[in-house]
Amino acid sequence: MNRLSITSISFLVLIDYISKLYIKELVMENSIIVNNYIILEIYYNKGVAFSFLDSSSLFINYSVTFIVAVIILVIFSLFIKNYKNYNTFEYSSYILILGGALGNFLDRLLNNSVLDFIIIHYDNIYFPGIFNLADMFITIGALLLFLSYFTNKERI
Repeated sequence: MNRLSITSISFLVLIDYISKLYIKELVMENSIIVNNYIILEIYYNKGVAFSFLDSSSLFINYSVTFIVAVIILVIFSLFIKNYKNYNTFEYSSYILILGGALGNFLDRLLNNSVLDFIIIHYDNIYFPGIFNLADMFITIGALLLFLSYFTNKERI
């Protein structure tokens, strides 16, 4: 793996970490209405996506942390093994996915939960989950990887 990869992943983790620190200071106990579509409100998620497996059980929380660590290691090993063969979309996808996953994992290790704070809505219709920048990095990375897979003519 080259320095650009490490620097890019580290930068995304840092951006996510700083955003969470900033939101903790900014929001505190009240929510902030940014505009008609975005609300900032602190929520501590001990589970995974959409609070799945959110529990106060130490066993479940440690199990989730272990499973997340294994998934990150698998993705990281795939990236290290094949990054020279990836096109720009694939390379960027893995950088975004790993940066977001490591950002949330760091939060989980430091706080036993992941700080989510972005609520998207239109009138009374709310997106079904509260999320953070790391979640956005992972989602964008997964979409880029998906698009790359279906647009790469060599694989079809």
